[in-house]
Amino acid sequence: MLSSKKVLPILVILFISTITSYAVQRYLEQDAINIPQQALMQSELADGQTLIRPEFAMADIDGQTRNIKDWDGKVILLNFWATWCPPCLKEIPDFIELQEKYGEQGFQVIGIAVDNEEAVREYMNGVKINYPIMVSEFDAIELSSRYGNRMGALPYSVIINRESEISDMIMGELSKIRAEKLLANLSIKL
Repeated sequence: MLSSKKVLPILVILFISTITSYAVQRYLEQDAINIPQQALMQSELADGQTLIRPEFAMADIDGQTRNIKDWDGKVILLNFWATWCPPCLKEIPDFIELQEKYGEQGFQVIGIAVDNEEAVREYMNGVKINYPIMVSEFDAIELSSRYGNRMGALPYSVIINRESEISDMIMGELSKIRAEKLLANLSIKL
């Protein structure tokens, strides 16, 4: 028979495990959270200011260094993802379709893989991604944080308007329907 001194730690561990499991399940069940830049960065911005997207340069999957300034003047969907993230992989076909459908209007999807190059190449062999993919494990995490992802969650997307201002930050999976609503606010004709 177990003594009360042995039972109490076991009960505490079970309680903590149950609470943690519940919290993780609730987090995974949430729809994507759209966080307006002003709400997320309120402490960093004075009233009336806008958040200009941070500049960065990173190698794409082919080893070519790309700079975010390469797409100045376009509406950008900057998506942080990984091959080991099921919600990330679920939204990629929608992003491929959005790029094809609205690219001629000055819309550009840019993928930032928080992953290793080999895994990304293997995934891309089965999927015809029609937008630039940059790959970096550690630099991508830091870059994601600079773009407002303080929780380090994936997938994480940022919408940047034609003036290089961040208009929306989306934590979690971004559906095509939701993305189109956000793009319509930035003069992309649906």
